[in-house]
Amino acid sequence: MAEPLLTDDLAADAAAPAADPADDRMPPVPEAVSAAIRARVEPRTAPLVERLLRPSLGLTPETGDGAPAEAPEGPPAGRLGGLPALPEGVPWPEFAGRPMQLIAQLDCAGLAEAFRAGAGGRWPLPSSGLLLFFHDDFFTDYGGQGCRVLHVPAGSPERPAPPDEDGPGPVPGVPVRAHWRLSAPSYQDRELEDLLPDDFPVALDLSMDFRDHLPRPDVRVLGWCDTDTGRHEGHRPLLQVENTASDADWGEVVNVSFWITDEDLAAARFDRVRHGFEVA
Repeated sequence: MAEPLLTDDLAADAAAPAADPADDRMPPVPEAVSAAIRARVEPRTAPLVERLLRPSLGLTPETGDGAPAEAPEGPPAGRLGGLPALPEGVPWPEFAGRPMQLIAQLDCAGLAEAFRAGAGGRWPLPSSGLLLFFHDDFFTDYGGQGCRVLHVPAGSPERPAPPDEDGPGPVPGVPVRAHWRLSAPSYQDRELEDLLPDDFPVALDLSMDFRDHLPRPDVRVLGWCDTDTGRHEGHRPLLQVENTASDADWGEVVNVSFWITDEDLAAARFDRVRHGFEVA
């Protein structure tokens, strides 16, 4: 399959020294979260748990008047669904002989602006162009191969979807705005389990504390996994979308996720991103 065609600016952006994804610098941890951690674990372990917290971005759909459906506001960051701005010569991604569905088209500049406004530090994704997230909306592959993420220049016209008699068609486009969110691991994440190898109930209680004190957006970029979907070993979430966030017909699938390794994230390699989904 042909690779996306890069403009000079986009190629330079992709070739620039990548941020270390482990460089997750954040503002101070909220006192309620810090207190919950100290109440659950030993004093020497509490700072290690705090270091697991990651920055992320929540994406809020806009209302019909162009305002976010709920506060806080943030810069425009693309949209969920719709049709992709695919450059000429870039084929529409397919899986098992069928065209994939576009789940999100995200504006890298808007994402970077929201991230730097909330956390500072280095933005670990490209700062220009678009990230297009395609997936197999038939959900026929449980190994994670049913997706494709493309980093393309902004400005191309929208590409009509290929004919697909069996598919549900494109998801209606919904503009989104980005805002910074703190993200915490759950008892299902190995990193927290490794800190508490003999204390599963403590890890479970911490997960509930995090849910109580940290907002969980319906759409999250980066951060930790918010759902009970299976984790891809050695990967971190790149994008998570709840079925309530868009008007997609996914049947019994309640959320979709895209996963990337730290190495591929640092090098802006999106051709090896993995797919995940959870069935109700």
